[in-house]
Amino acid sequence: MEKLVYTPDKDVKVHEEGAIRLLCRHFQSHEAGLPEWLKNSADAYAREDAPETKRDIFVIFNNGRKGQPQSISCLDFSGMTSSVIEDNFRIWADPEAALAKDRAITVQGGHGNGGKCYMTHMFLDHSFIYTVKEDRGCLYGVTGGSIKFGYVPDREQGRDFHVDNYIVELDKALKGTGCPLYVLQKVASEAIRMSDGFTLLKGVGPKGYRNRIPTRHLIDSLQDHPQMIQTLEMCNVFIVIDGKLYNHGRKLCLPNIKPMEGEEKPLVIMIPETLLDPLSEEEVSTTEDGKQPQGALILKTSQASMRYKKKVRHNIIYKARSGYIGYTPIPEFDVRSSYSAHIYGECECLALENFKQNDRADLANSPETRAVRQFISEQIQQYAEKFEARDKRRYDKEEKNAISQ
Repeated sequence: MEKLVYTPDKDVKVHEEGAIRLLCRHFQSHEAGLPEWLKNSADAYAREDAPETKRDIFVIFNNGRKGQPQSISCLDFSGMTSSVIEDNFRIWADPEAALAKDRAITVQGGHGNGGKCYMTHMFLDHSFIYTVKEDRGCLYGVTGGSIKFGYVPDREQGRDFHVDNYIVELDKALKGTGCPLYVLQKVASEAIRMSDGFTLLKGVGPKGYRNRIPTRHLIDSLQDHPQMIQTLEMCNVFIVIDGKLYNHGRKLCLPNIKPMEGEEKPLVIMIPETLLDPLSEEEVSTTEDGKQPQGALILKTSQASMRYKKKVRHNIIYKARSGYIGYTPIPEFDVRSSYSAHIYGECECLALENFKQNDRADLANSPETRAVRQFISEQIQQYAEKFEARDKRRYDKEEKNAISQ
């Protein structure tokens, strides 16, 4: 093949605002944006390998009582330094943004867009980060409609200001959220005692909520969002609504899915090291030619149909090096069986890391993803046929008994 000889430009021209708004198109709703804040808090705890008793996260809804503006906030007890803000948070489209220097598999990762997109696109007034680490604090934010963050009110006053007592500073930061410090202390006294800082993300004037924030709906969407699975497993997530702990201070949990009788243990299927791309019929590697370990498909069952009430959990979740990287709804697989409505699961395959997309929904189209998807379809079909065969045996036995009688 003839090689192209050319002189590449020294720089790449990008329309910054246009590119960022394109990146943010997937996060222009509270249902899609709020989980990004919680994921970032969970990742912060994972990077510091925080004990479970410290991994508390608060979602604080303020409906604007007593003259305060409406706001939605997310609080954790990890804290950020100015270097983390400047070297990681403020950089758009960085695939290593969440990992920083730590590549622990418990860090869910991303492209460094979701949390910032939510701040810049879903709050009419402003959004900011109020954070303290050890004896230094930062206030960093953005006005509604802008994509340009900055220190509040300026770099000199909002960056690395001295903090004598982080708990006193936390009490100060909570002003305007409608949530006093003593409310948090009812369920998070141990986390507060163990910490040397905090990070409060706050958005003022949430879009679309003129009179009241639909807290019940947003709480349900948090519990059911595919990206929240690992966060809810790793962390203690509490909700505060207008200064009161939701559900008597009980932490949010993943809705329980009762398995089918006799199928309490998940079915684990190893993914072959090579598969055929159904489009080109070429062989592709699922291990990057042996550079990655063999992947696994984990199928689980639900006694009740997941087609309607459990629709948001009715997926195959993809996990790779950075943890959760996307999902595909079960109805999108090529499966012909009513039992597909009772099956969901996970696909753990490190070789799929490069096909993670900005919104971490479906994976990018490629020979590798098509081949894996076809394999998953075949395995779900076989699993469903197992239950169909069981039903047929049961029906035949009942029919024989009836004839005998």
